[in-house]
Parts: sequence; C-alpha cells; structure tokens
Amino acid sequence: MFTRKPLTLPPQLQWQYQDEPALAEWSLKARPYNTDIANGIFIFFLLIQIPCLAWLLPSMTSGLAYQLLIGGFLYIVVMSGGFSMTHQTTKFAYRLTASGLEFCEWKAFPEWLPTLLKWLAVITGVVMLMLVMVHPAALIGAIAGPGLIGLMYLRMGTSSQFRKMHESYHHIVHSWDEFKKVTVFRRRSIIGLDFEWYNPEGEDGKGRMIPWEEIIYCRKSHYNELIEIIRAQLPDSTPYEEAYIQIYAGA
Repeated sequence: MFTRKPLTLPPQLQWQYQDEPALAEWSLKARPYNTDIANGIFIFFLLIQIPCLAWLLPSMTSGLAYQLLIGGFLYIVVMSGGFSMTHQTTKFAYRLTASGLEFCEWKAFPEWLPTLLKWLAVITGVVMLMLVMVHPAALIGAIAGPGLIGLMYLRMGTSSQFRKMHESYHHIVHSWDEFKKVTVFRRRSIIGLDFEWYNPEGEDGKGRMIPWEEIIYCRKSHYNELIEIIRAQLPDSTPYEEAYIQIYAGA
C-alpha cells in the first residue's frame, strides 16, 4: 500500500524484514529540514530583487522594453539559483512490518546542475558584456550575475564536500519496542517517533543514552491511516501528542 508513483530504489537496498508482509510501504521526496526558514529565505530573494532591479536597470538602458527583458532574465536566473538552494529534496522509502519500521534515505548528485550553471554563466556574461558596451553601469550586473554563478559552478566542480553532501545513502531499522512516544505534526504531514540510542563516547567515554526522534515523512492522503497503523503496533500506554516538530538539518 501507499505505492503511488514509487521512486526507483537504490540497487544496494535490501529490506531486513523483506520476508514479512508489509503493513505499509511507500516512497516519496521530502524536504528534511526547517522549511519555514528555507521558505523565508526564498521569499527574501523574491522580494529584494525588485528594488535592486528598479535601481539598476534605468542606469543600464532607457528603453522600457529592454529593461523588462533584462530584468526578467536576471530575475529568473537569480530565483532559479535561490530555488535550488532552498527547496532541495531527499528521497525516502519506508516499509512497515509487524517486526518494525525500516526506511532508506538517499540523494544522488544532480550531474546536470554544474552544466546548467556553467551555461547560465556564459549566457549571462555575453548579455552583460553586450550591455556594458551600451552603458558602463551594466558592469555591476555582469559581476552580480555571471560572476556569482561562475563562482558557484567552480565551487561545485571542485568541492568534494558539496558532492558528498549530495550523495548520501542511509538504511535505518527499528523494532517497535524501541519507540517511547508518538508526535504528530499535521501541517507538514510528518510523524515523530521518540527513542534512545547508546553513545559510547558520551560522558567522557563512559557512554550514555541519547534521546532522539525519528521523523517519518508521508503524503497527506495517507496520513491518518498511517498514524493508525503505527499506533496499532505500539502499546496502548505509548504517549501520543499532536504538536510542532522542530526539524534540524541532518536530523
């Protein structure tokens, strides 16, 4: 169930409870971070460009048609870059059985992204250089446009950290008796399951238990049914709460 438009799973994935019938299984793309902050940054980029372009464009050309054309082009370029930063997604696949919950999360580096940025830098640079011949003030746009995009391209092309961040694979397995609490955050259609894990390096090497929360992402159309399935696998005494869930990057 819950297999609408399933994602292609990583070839190395093997479910631990694959011999058991699934109570629910689904895959989807989700944004595993604080989307309120990310959306706020995107809106900031969306709005701050308007006064910047209104100040810059009249000094570049006097024709309204050219201003609209150049402004629209720069607006699309900057917003495309902003969107790629604030709306990144991770792929998830979940499988619930009578033995427990297991899921896989993975990302694949978008090979097309450096090429896209490279060509955007080239095209924007050509446009800006043509405008510089008309008005020197366009040099500001040339630096802000192709200059920044070119730096992003070089950064991605040479940074192993950036590539590693966008190439990840995790397969996580939990038995139902590990979970101590269920938290439901309906606005984002996510479920938090509290548990503890042992950190041998805690307490100066003495080791200690760390409280943690596993986040489950699902579609709104399956949300209520999924909550019922999960709660049916846990003791009736398991605390249940509907509240805001803070999601940190990498959680």
